[in-house]
Amino acid sequence: MSDSKLIFLVGMPAAGKTYWGEKIAHKYKLQFLDLDRYVATQERASIPALFAQYGEKGFRERENKHLARFIETVAEDTIIASGGGTPCFLENMQLMKNAGTVIFLDTEMPALLQRITDDTEVRPLLNKRADLGGYLKDLLGKRKPFYEQAHHILHTKDISLTTFDQIISVCINGH
Repeated sequence: MSDSKLIFLVGMPAAGKTYWGEKIAHKYKLQFLDLDRYVATQERASIPALFAQYGEKGFRERENKHLARFIETVAEDTIIASGGGTPCFLENMQLMKNAGTVIFLDTEMPALLQRITDDTEVRPLLNKRADLGGYLKDLLGKRKPFYEQAHHILHTKDISLTTFDQIISVCINGH
């Protein structure tokens, strides 16, 4: 593994992982990686296309392979926005915890539902769900035990860039 400092943001779809990851990367002059975009680029296919071609199991295997490869080869301090399901499969949470610091962006259900409803992004597991609220609640119930293994838990309704100051300082500078 490289000596780069890695910070992983985990949480439900629409929790703000990419939003906060980009802002933090800019403020602290870190590299930023959106894991879904990275997997899509490496596989030369969109996330919905990968789900359609390989199913969730096949997608998760590819996601795990690319996550492990990125961790092994990264040369710069990087903040990584994981996919919503990334920490819940194939020991990915332990892989991330061993490689760096994991921050769970805990977002309330009404905010998630509103963001997903307003978003134009196609999310394979959420697309065309009749009872999106019920599905999200069930999904959060299954995923939260994984998310809560993170080193830090931040409630998104209460965060700003300054919320990350102490965590990022410890992650990058060791103090």
